Amino acid sequence: MKFKSEKLKNFQIPELSQMLDSELSEIEIGDVLGNIARTRRNSFLGRFSKSDLFEILKEAGVLDELRKDGFEDFSIAVEIDDTMVSYMKLYSGGESPANLLIDLRLTENKFIPEKRFFPLDFEIPTYDMIFIEWLSLQNPRKGFAGNKPQLPGQMKPGLGLLKNCFNMMYIVGKEITKDGFMDIPDHFHGAVMYSRKFKFFNPVQEGILHAMLRDLRKYSFYDITWGMLTETVIDTYKNKPQKYEPSEQIFQVSPRMKKYYTSIAYKTVYLRYYHRKKFKLDYDEMVKRRGEILKSRSIEEL
Repeated sequence: MKFKSEKLKNFQIPELSQMLDSELSEIEIGDVLGNIARTRRNSFLGRFSKSDLFEILKEAGVLDELRKDGFEDFSIAVEIDDTMVSYMKLYSGGESPANLLIDLRLTENKFIPEKRFFPLDFEIPTYDMIFIEWLSLQNPRKGFAGNKPQLPGQMKPGLGLLKNCFNMMYIVGKEITKDGFMDIPDHFHGAVMYSRKFKFFNPVQEGILHAMLRDLRKYSFYDITWGMLTETVIDTYKNKPQKYEPSEQIFQVSPRMKKYYTSIAYKTVYLRYYHRKKFKLDYDEMVKRRGEILKSRSIEEL
């Protein structure tokens, strides 16, 4: 599997020296490195044990919500692979793929934004980020319902726990002192769902997203998603299809990250595009193109 962070030129993986605690500097590394490696392999992000994760899931309300849906007998599997990707998988009823509820994969990276987002004489900050390589919240016991149809690329119905997962991310981010969580959603509908707590780092894209949701609010989430996929959402300002361009979305944790989003510069650009852009959906053409696509491809493949 190719991870998202491998595609990003503005990310840097922390050096080993940055990962080890400063108090280890006077210890004979040769005697302890093997134990450190084993400890990191058996903990999430090299810090959280399984019992720690259960407490975080409990505090975030994840376990209570799952119990309401009849899930019990929870177990957690954690691992850090050779590329330093941390895996956390939550199961109900045994650790098999059929019982998987949450699959979360994270890496620690440094994010160096492009200069164009800051004033010319501004020193570009380097942000300490947790990058979401993969997040799946799936209900193995339910099928897709008419009021919540299957979205492109979706394998199973969701759990309705995105808000609780955001709570979990905030707890983790504060605990290990990071600037925030970052993701680059592959699908437009992922960006919309994340937008409840995440914001595009690029204020232009943030303004466009909210303008689109404003203008297309009479349509269902399902129809808007297919409109983006079939390029039938039209930017009336340019009279061209509005294409979805995957880009960095950030869940803010640290004060300095929040300062960027509350700056006059960010708000000014956001508001300019929010008010300038106007969108419409060519519904009939969307339905036509959707039907043509599904003749040759399954919805899971999109």
